[in-house]
Amino acid sequence: MARTALLFGLIALRHCLASPHSYSLLHDRDDAHDVYDYIVIGGGTAGFDYTVLAIEYGIIEPDGRRNRSNMYNITSVPQVNLNNRTFPVDVGCIVGGSSAVNAQGFQRGSKRDYNNWAELSGVKNSSWNWDDLQPYFRKAIQLSNVPHPDLAKVYNMTYNAGSYGTNTSKHSIFASFSRGHLPAVIPIYEALREYPGVDVPIDHSVGVLGLAWTPRSMEPISLNRSYSRSGHYDGLNRDNYHLITATRVEKVVFNGKTADGVQISPRWPATEHEGKGKGKGKSQHKARGSSKRVIKARKEVILSAGAIHTPQILQLSGIGPASLLKKAKIHILVDLPGVGANLQDHAYEPLLQFNWTTPPPHPEVNTTIPPQSDFIYGPGLLLMLGLPTISPSRYQSLSASYLAQSPGQFFPQDIHPTIIAGYAQQQRLYAAGMLDKNFAFSATGLGGLPVAAPQLMHGLSRGSVTLNLSSPLPEPIVDYRFASNPLDLEIVAENLKFFRRFYTGGDSTLKQYVNLALGETQPGPGYDSDEKLKEWLRGNLVPSVYHPSGTAAKMPREWGGVVSEGLEVYGVRRLSVIDTSVFPTIVGAATSMTVYAAAEKAADLIKARA
Repeated sequence: MARTALLFGLIALRHCLASPHSYSLLHDRDDAHDVYDYIVIGGGTAGFDYTVLAIEYGIIEPDGRRNRSNMYNITSVPQVNLNNRTFPVDVGCIVGGSSAVNAQGFQRGSKRDYNNWAELSGVKNSSWNWDDLQPYFRKAIQLSNVPHPDLAKVYNMTYNAGSYGTNTSKHSIFASFSRGHLPAVIPIYEALREYPGVDVPIDHSVGVLGLAWTPRSMEPISLNRSYSRSGHYDGLNRDNYHLITATRVEKVVFNGKTADGVQISPRWPATEHEGKGKGKGKSQHKARGSSKRVIKARKEVILSAGAIHTPQILQLSGIGPASLLKKAKIHILVDLPGVGANLQDHAYEPLLQFNWTTPPPHPEVNTTIPPQSDFIYGPGLLLMLGLPTISPSRYQSLSASYLAQSPGQFFPQDIHPTIIAGYAQQQRLYAAGMLDKNFAFSATGLGGLPVAAPQLMHGLSRGSVTLNLSSPLPEPIVDYRFASNPLDLEIVAENLKFFRRFYTGGDSTLKQYVNLALGETQPGPGYDSDEKLKEWLRGNLVPSVYHPSGTAAKMPREWGGVVSEGLEVYGVRRLSVIDTSVFPTIVGAATSMTVYAAAEKAADLIKARA
């Protein structure tokens, strides 16, 4: 890593930090300097000859799948359009963040996703479009473990090497194709590649949708998780980089309208056991030290706390909707209504299940590679579809219905006019996207059973993250407001009907293997109308795939935006945001790869103004 580089390892989804041997891990908050050049809230930087302090609420634990000890304990408010059910708001609370606990899905969005970002910039020649971001994808993500020739031949696994970087350094973020295999997925693949409207791109990295094999965020040889800590910080030895763990940032401190530093406090009271490590990557380090202190930043404070906590910290710092700040008795530094608005996520649709009579035959896979029964490490077949493929008979009328809505029709009555103005711009772009087969409304990982678990990739509703007025510091109020726009459930129902047709319809090559006498096992033959399907969805759909985005959007201030093209917060100086909260619209893919690319671009922006 060049000394003049500035890399961010944790950005949105809390892609975080380094191993305890890679930098100065402070076991006592009182050991932190009084002043640093850069302070990163919830993230890490490395490089320049500047001093950097990263402050992390989580602690150092081994990476792995989600469990309650390494996730924030947040529950959404009841979702009125989903039978008043509540849902966990799962974001990583660990050094390494969500990149340490996610399912390692690794895709980028389509061309329209990023070109929409440029449109929503409200400026000419925005550099946040598909073409301008591709060099940053190549810089951020290195391709390793290309498909094994034995598997590539049988599974028709293809990839576009030019979409990725070729850095073989140990300390990189890697996209790796699994060496596992699931022969039972082959008939599903063959049936889909012949199905009307389904394209087969070389892979999803070229910005178009269809049926393709995807890599995962895995290291080349060990196939261990590749994430921000292992990719950017393990092996980094810089005494100008400090990390404090188990520490809460209460607010950004200002001198007038200039960010001057941060106020911190311990996550827990200190104990005599804190700070005693147990080896690299496994130390449950919890910094000791003063109950509260202010640390200053000479150059910039950088918020990388994720789409749930970044708006909370901004609001606690006096930046947000004036009406909310007044209720919370917080001094209004900047009235910025977009802070905490525009919340988006992907949604889990319930499983659609059928019974086989006789399973469809599949060819033998002749390879010395042992079979892999766990699909998450299997070949990685992903079906991504636009609305014209999902609903060829209704996509035009659904687009027209959406475009005909009043932009503020399904928002709360007291919503600020700038939020409505920004949504009107998104509505225009999404209505056009509904006519485009390469704008994702569905993504489905496919295994070898007649089961489909699709995700809704571009919901039309918008939620919010706001301070808890009864106790504003611990955790914010999260409201997905899913299906507040009723077209969300219409689109999900169309998606379910697509898979019904695929398995049992007139164009299906698999219906001969489905036990039609027993019928569909979930939701079942009784759900034979749109209204009944939507009723089932209200009781079973999950409104989050743990990809929260959009709550400090990079849009013009008059459209409810929070940060500029340079990711600087409107109305103040020396404060920027770098995480998925700046995404004006969610990408139609797992968000982590886009996070890494946006981080590389953000590094260039910050270097340019250093």
